Amino acid sequence: MDNTIRLSPHATFWVAVVALGTMGLMVFADVLMPFAAGFVLAYLFHPLVNRLNRIGVHRGAAAFAIIAVLILIFVAIFALLIPPLVDQLRQFAQDLPGYYQRARAYLWEHYPQYIKSIQSTVQQQEGTGAAQGQAQDVAGVVAGYLRSLAESSLAFFNTLALLFLTPVVTFFLLRDWDKMLASVDSLLPKRDAPTIRKLAGEVDDTISGYLRGMFIVLSILSVFYMVTLGLIGLNYGLLIGLFAGIISFVPYLGSTSGLLVAGGVALAQFAPDYAMVALVVGVFIFGQVVEGNVLTPNIVGNQVRLHPVWLLFALVASGYLLGFTGLLISVPLAAVIGVLVRFAIRKYQESEIYDEQKGNAAVEAVEGTKPRKTAAIG
Repeated sequence: MDNTIRLSPHATFWVAVVALGTMGLMVFADVLMPFAAGFVLAYLFHPLVNRLNRIGVHRGAAAFAIIAVLILIFVAIFALLIPPLVDQLRQFAQDLPGYYQRARAYLWEHYPQYIKSIQSTVQQQEGTGAAQGQAQDVAGVVAGYLRSLAESSLAFFNTLALLFLTPVVTFFLLRDWDKMLASVDSLLPKRDAPTIRKLAGEVDDTISGYLRGMFIVLSILSVFYMVTLGLIGLNYGLLIGLFAGIISFVPYLGSTSGLLVAGGVALAQFAPDYAMVALVVGVFIFGQVVEGNVLTPNIVGNQVRLHPVWLLFALVASGYLLGFTGLLISVPLAAVIGVLVRFAIRKYQESEIYDEQKGNAAVEAVEGTKPRKTAAIG
């Protein structure tokens, strides 16, 4: 008896499509960054181009106007934020050894027995000199890493490609969006076209609701954290606020990480003035309350069915496999996989495997159609 599992030509086709698509992403991951960024921007703004086109504006002119406005906004943000952010990052790299020494002194004063046990273990494994030179080497390691990153030719090429190719890719995608969708739709297998269109609609609802909503929410949170921490006078307030706002796409992650980092910096900067420390902590508690109860429910909505843990896994896995390009497409990939998994679960629950009664009914129906054997007479 042959127990070999054979795929039908229909199933083989879709397995090949998925396999080739995955291989293409992994092979061309290093050069896909401007194209992925252009696709994300085009996806975000193509509804606006459609509205302008309906009132008589040519799609090319509408796409050019949107890109021009985006470039002006980017230049303004770059001119206003990048210089102070770079200064704060450089200052943080310089101050890091001092923070390490202060934390070490505090631990030696209050928990000497634990520090001695840890130090003895480190000395046995790595030698006595390694622990003593750690503080002096931190700034050098950070500065060296940043310097090598800035001087890397690949990073420089990717930056140029992102800056110059992304607007061009976005323009052509916005201009020809409807034509491309029509072309893709015409190539769908006729047998699967209705199902694919339905699944594509679910994916579009999920991605559009999430991306457009979270873009607004993250912008509001980033500005709020940067402005409030800057007014309080917290060291590296702009850097911490921007970081906390950007990673707030995962609920509680942005406010929690920002609270830990900002709280530690506030303790080092303001102690023993704990009222200022409490004020910094209050900023992140207030931001989390507003984000969870006002911004996300009213801007993003509740129709987005992407669990925070699934989003975090998609971000980490996509970034590991595809680098920065993976970070850009992690949310669309998570949405697509989520829709396909829910579709597979629905099919499974409708199948005879899940519902034994359906299976028995199907068997009885098949047996009922078989001709009965009659006994021979005579």
